[in-house]
Amino acid sequence: MAAAAARPSVAPAATRPGTRPADDALSARLWREDLPREHGFEPLEVRGRVPDELRGTLLRNGPGLFGLFGVPYGHPFEGDGAITAARFDAGGVTGAARITQSAGLVEERRAGRMRYGLGAPMWRRLRNSVGGRMKNVANTSVIAWQGRVLALMEAARPTELALSDLRTIGETDLGGVVRGAFSAHPHRVPPRRASYNFGVDYGRRTTIALYELPDAGPAREVARVPLARPVMIHDFAVTARRAVFLVHPLALDVRRLVVGASGLDELFTWRDGAATEVIVVDLDAPHAVTRFETPAFWHWHVAAARDDDDRVVVDLVRYTDASSLRAFARDSAAPLAPGALHRVTIDPAARRLATTPLSDVACEFPLVHPDREAGDWRTVWVTADGDHAIAAIDVAAGAAGAGATLERHVFGPDERCSEAVVVPKRDGADERDVWLLTLVYDGAADRSGVVVLDGARLADAPVASAWFDHRIPITFHGTWVPA
Repeated sequence: MAAAAARPSVAPAATRPGTRPADDALSARLWREDLPREHGFEPLEVRGRVPDELRGTLLRNGPGLFGLFGVPYGHPFEGDGAITAARFDAGGVTGAARITQSAGLVEERRAGRMRYGLGAPMWRRLRNSVGGRMKNVANTSVIAWQGRVLALMEAARPTELALSDLRTIGETDLGGVVRGAFSAHPHRVPPRRASYNFGVDYGRRTTIALYELPDAGPAREVARVPLARPVMIHDFAVTARRAVFLVHPLALDVRRLVVGASGLDELFTWRDGAATEVIVVDLDAPHAVTRFETPAFWHWHVAAARDDDDRVVVDLVRYTDASSLRAFARDSAAPLAPGALHRVTIDPAARRLATTPLSDVACEFPLVHPDREAGDWRTVWVTADGDHAIAAIDVAAGAAGAGATLERHVFGPDERCSEAVVVPKRDGADERDVWLLTLVYDGAADRSGVVVLDGARLADAPVASAWFDHRIPITFHGTWVPA
């Protein structure tokens, strides 16, 4: 268990002596070193003035344990999840950080040895595979739905948490609806007053399950679409009318799952020469499925999607292939080939897909104003420059072929930022009228804090920040829960 109740004495980052770590050492801390300690809500060190209207809780999710019993996991995506929270109220800002106590992690700690994952003995892996048993590490994303907080990963059911203290409640099937996986990338569709998600279920036949989470009422399964082979699908796109899956040729090697792989990246093989399959599902007539193939590419994350007459427009970060999966592995020396923001235009009737670069800036974690997700957006917020900056990309200029305009907030050389959670201002009229909340790691001080940026004046100094007295390991995604 991440240690301890004792609160270490840490001087403020502004006064504490420190040396700038090399980028590889800084990355190693974030991607390989466990959460230093778990704790409930306690006061954070606030700098600047927190906007009076910013009242609620920022939740972020990522791996908090990168190994067990002295044995490191082969890939950070296998790490046991940790939820970080920063609560903004009239009394200030308090923060909490806790490892998610999955049933598998509790079982392993009681046994004193690994029983799941690729670090388990081969006989145990085989037994888990035959019995369909796995550890739900709940380490990728977190959402709030109908007053419930759900931690998500790629290949398991949601894990429910208590917002009051981040206590782990346990796995949920959302009223018997989720029979298998429930991905970490749901998207809300404001016109439908619902969020949508999917899961890739492996078995004798691999299928995509598409789910609806309405703002009011029970969850339901919308459709189930068969796939030709077991593949990884990380994210998808959804509009007011359609769900779109880009099924890239990153195939699961079932044999290596049991006997051959030491890290998650070794479980999947990029099939050179194979195509990306485009699958379009009509939300109101889910039996009406359009499928066709296009030259292969890869994406991790979608910013937003909308209908444009009979076409679908999707903004996403595009890569040539999925080699970035291997680049994140613990002992990998593979270079990280960055992605860039592209616009994908899909014509289902003509069975045609086209991609247009919107910017040549290396970026990730694209987001738009939450009210614009299935509507009309002009600004896409991204992390850029190797997580040294939060940037606003004006995609209207890029789509017109003029080259997207870009505005950045650049952090210090010792700092790394994370995905910027977008919180609309109370009386904001423009999509830039938002607060951007990003969890920043100060490598010189070895501590993390939530930094508040004004989306309308992105290049300006932070409006406020609230600092933990310790490091938070890498977090992937987050959400804002209004008070």
